[in-house]
This record gives sequence, C-alpha cells and structure tokens, in this order.
Amino acid sequence: MNSNKTEASNRKLPSRDPYVYVTYEIDYQHGYVAVIDPAEDRIIKRIQVGANPGAMAMDPDEKKLFVANTRIGSLSIIDTRSHSILNTVPVGNMSSNPARPVAVLVASNGKKAYVANYGDKNVTIIDSPTNKVLKNVDVGPGRPFALASNENSSYMYVACKVADGRDYVAAISIEDDSVHPYGSQFQLTFDTAHNPLVVHPEGYSLIALGKTGMLCFYDGDVQGEPTTSSLLDNTVSGVYLDNKLLFCTTENDRGYLKLFNDLYANWMGTIYGNSLPDIPSYKGQDKIRFSRTQVYIGVTIQPTSLPTGGLQIFNTTRAQTRFVPLTSVGDLAFFSDTKAYVGESRAIRPIDLTTANATALPAIEIGPTDSNPIAVKNIISGYRNQS
Repeated sequence: MNSNKTEASNRKLPSRDPYVYVTYEIDYQHGYVAVIDPAEDRIIKRIQVGANPGAMAMDPDEKKLFVANTRIGSLSIIDTRSHSILNTVPVGNMSSNPARPVAVLVASNGKKAYVANYGDKNVTIIDSPTNKVLKNVDVGPGRPFALASNENSSYMYVACKVADGRDYVAAISIEDDSVHPYGSQFQLTFDTAHNPLVVHPEGYSLIALGKTGMLCFYDGDVQGEPTTSSLLDNTVSGVYLDNKLLFCTTENDRGYLKLFNDLYANWMGTIYGNSLPDIPSYKGQDKIRFSRTQVYIGVTIQPTSLPTGGLQIFNTTRAQTRFVPLTSVGDLAFFSDTKAYVGESRAIRPIDLTTANATALPAIEIGPTDSNPIAVKNIISGYRNQS
C-alpha cells in the first residue's frame, strides 16, 4: 500500500468503499482474515482469528468486521480502521455440544449483531457498541443457519433446519428480542448451503425460498398469516433489490433464474406481485449477490454440464448477461461496480467488470504455494442485509 495514505483512509479506500476480506485456514487449525486492497489486488494484512473462520458480516457504517470461528464457537470483532481485534467473545450456551456458529449479520441500525449457532440451536445477540454478548435466544427445535433483515424491517429472520423435514423461520424482534416461529405447518425444505431468506424492500414481507416457498407479512406488532405459493417452488436463494425486483436461483437441474416484481403477502396471506420472464442461466447455480449500486447481479455456477464453472454477471439496467468461465468456484463478493471476487481453493480470483465481456484477472494467492494445506472460506466487502 502507498505510504502516503493517511490512517483515516486505512478503513476504506479513497473511493470510500471497504477493502475485501477473506477468511481462510492453514493446516486445519490456524484461522486468519486476509485484507485485500482491490486497487492493487494484493494482501495488505493478515489477521489471526479462531479455528475454522467462515461467515463474516460488516456493520452498516463498515467500521467493524464480525468473524464467526466455527470450530471453537466464538466471534472475533475487528476494527476495520486499524485491522486490530477489538474482542473475541464465546457464542452459544457453552455446553458440551459445540455451538458451531455458521452465520452472522448486523441489524441495519447497527446496534446488534446476530450469530446463528447451528450446533446449539440458538442465536447469540451481540451488543455492537460494546462488543459484548447480550444474550442467547432459543429459536425452537431447528438448527439456525441463515439470517436476513433490512432497514425497514423490525425483525431479524432466522432460517432453521429440522431433521424431520419441517423446516421453519424464526422472527426475532430487534426491539425486545422476542422470538416468533413461522412455517412449521408447511413442508418447507431448506438447503443449508444457501440462504433461503429475502425481505421485501419496504420490510413488511418475509419470503422463504425452497422446494416450497412461503410468504409472511410482518409489520411491527402485526404478524400475518403465512402462506405458500407455487410461484416460488424449486427456488434456492435470492436477492431483493430496492427497485422491488426479486431474483431467485433455482435447483441444480434447472438452467434459469426466476424473476418477480414487487412480490409480497398482506396480513391475510393474500399474495401480490408479478412473475416476470425467466432469465436464462446455467445448471449448478450457487451463490447470488448484488453490487453496491445494485446494477449487477452475480451468480456463481458450479461445474455440472459445463466443462468448467464460472460467474454469471447480469446487468439489471440493460438486461444483459455475461459469463466468465472459471476452473474453481467458491464464495462471491462485489467490490463497488468495478470488480467481483470469486473464491478458489487457495486463492481469490478478481473479475474486472469494466471490460466488454468481463475479464478474469490473475489470482491472488492467499498463502505461499509451498505452505501447509490452505482452505479459503468466505469473502465480503461492505454491509449486507443477508448472511
């Protein structure tokens, strides 16, 4: 990094966008976060955290990075200005069973961070200003694995997996931490490798994707009747844009994305919104993300019928698709509207979005090639409203 950059700019680049953060593990025991400067595509800092670090979240001001250490049941909180660890706190019930934190998300008001503990069947709530644990809340018989909310929602939504197949969603009140489970009366089936939850931009409707899709109205103290819709059947994960377009990935054997306009349910369970024409895609759809301005939707494609996997980039303003072939495909994050970053087994692959067809740039090796086994986990750059 250039030495003339001030300390204040260490938190963000001159563009005021955050750096790119990558969790990885060496020799199956030493966990780190790599800080990548996207202006130079090189690692500028390595921060040691706990064993098997995975999911990450940033606060809305992008001053803190929360890292879930899955194997040891803790959460590391990092100052993104100094890239130093502010605190590492235990999560879960501290019982004989490992908590296994697998998802983390910060409420849009920045006051609380939520950690989904798959092993303990609860959610740890962190007081973000003090970096301390507030409480653990029980979310029922299911194992929590994914989180979603937005600035207009009064709830943090938690997707929960149940062994008998009756998966459900728990809504945690951001105000008083009360828990409201919904959906167990339906045959919901969630894929725990993906986040099935999206929230309407105006905050009043939760949508749970899956083999059977569910919608439910939430507005302050008013909680509506959950309802299912065949429109959402065979979906996996999705993103809801501010312009009220909902993009959904579909199951592995389907080669298209589903698209909806202003899909929601009212308090009586009546469904509104339009189903728009499907977007051609590829089999093996995996992660779906949007860029900071929501101009681009990115979908990673795992190798199935193609010789290789890759990254599909969809321009939401021009309805145009580009595909970048990649030999290794992991997690996905956008930096601004100029680059996307795709995880590989030992590296991160920058994708230049400014070229006509989008271009895969040289990989950023996360560790020395002659070192012990390295496993790249997750990538993040900026605040998200989904884990």
